[in-house]
Amino acid sequence: MANTPLELVESIILQFGPRRAGSEAEKNAQHHYSQELNEMCNTVETEPFSDALRAKFASLKIFCAVYYVALVLPYWSTTYALVLSSVNSVLFLFHFVFYKDWLDIFYPRITSHNVTGTIEPSGEVKQTIILSGHMDSTPEFLWWYYFRDWGVRMMILGSVAIAVLPLFYAGVELFSYNAWLSPGWFVFAFATVFTLSLFFVHGSTVVDGAQDNLSGIAVSYFAARNLVEDGKPKLKNTRLKVVSFGSEETGLKGSKAYEKKHREELNGNTRIINVDGILDINVMHIVDFEMFLFARHDQYLVDILGKAFESNGLQKKTGTIPVGATDASSFTRKGIPAVSIVGLDMNKLHPTYHTRRDTIEHLNNDTLTKMAKVIADAVVMMDREQK
Repeated sequence: MANTPLELVESIILQFGPRRAGSEAEKNAQHHYSQELNEMCNTVETEPFSDALRAKFASLKIFCAVYYVALVLPYWSTTYALVLSSVNSVLFLFHFVFYKDWLDIFYPRITSHNVTGTIEPSGEVKQTIILSGHMDSTPEFLWWYYFRDWGVRMMILGSVAIAVLPLFYAGVELFSYNAWLSPGWFVFAFATVFTLSLFFVHGSTVVDGAQDNLSGIAVSYFAARNLVEDGKPKLKNTRLKVVSFGSEETGLKGSKAYEKKHREELNGNTRIINVDGILDINVMHIVDFEMFLFARHDQYLVDILGKAFESNGLQKKTGTIPVGATDASSFTRKGIPAVSIVGLDMNKLHPTYHTRRDTIEHLNNDTLTKMAKVIADAVVMMDREQK
């Protein structure tokens, strides 16, 4: 049984290494974590699920290839180029950017696992609070490692080019211009440089995932540990669940599977506090909005966590996820109160994020311990309100 958050992170990395979604390493790490949960939980359950775990990022090669075809089509027909690029743009936005998974049916289903530990209260159950993180780690984002913030900009520019190419062709059609080799066409042809960052987004390395997201796993686990004393729960009327999601990095697959399976019970008096990327105590954020998924998180949870931050001497900071998403949005989009806590700067890329630099050396045990206490204090506040 791990004695500190950093010790838990270290034990998982040393035993299982990188944990790509759907891999044996992810499966074995989840089993190891379930054994840790057994030490303090009344029940522990491992739930397998299968999904198209490679569909989100594998589809990028298709979107880029269709973009290249649409670029040369005006040599024969701008109308055909408009139709093809429009279909490509819509599928790209809804499948990849907005996490709608429209193309999943064309990819094989792979098994991953969620793990849930439950701690029953000493009295009547009046609410359920879920503390969560995700176990899987991602293949390295190659351009982020080499070019850092410029790598992010390259991917954004490539994405914009795919999304807006139909607007260029529509304008050409409207004003009866010749698109082929026009100045506008050369702009989109130049943008192929940036779309290559999408085509070759992943390198061969799978990262250790210390901050993303073993830090969240460790913080949620030790927050729960803080709420158990001598094998007995401190909570009076709150059932506490500690959940480790699988396959977050492939499009929130684990949290989506969990929400779908437990929808009926989640629609009761249940709230989710998700923890992801706890790295720097000075830039800790309570995430109130996730832009890509249009997910506005629960204001009550934002406020109660703010009080817990302040009672622990931390400044309350709210933030917006500008790119990507967290597991909390899987619940918020379905009307289930949720929120995420992220310990990263929202305005620039941290060198460890989705790169081989995401190792345990960058974690701070005091930061992880303090955040576990903040979350535990927030849960206690919510429990007292049930009396």
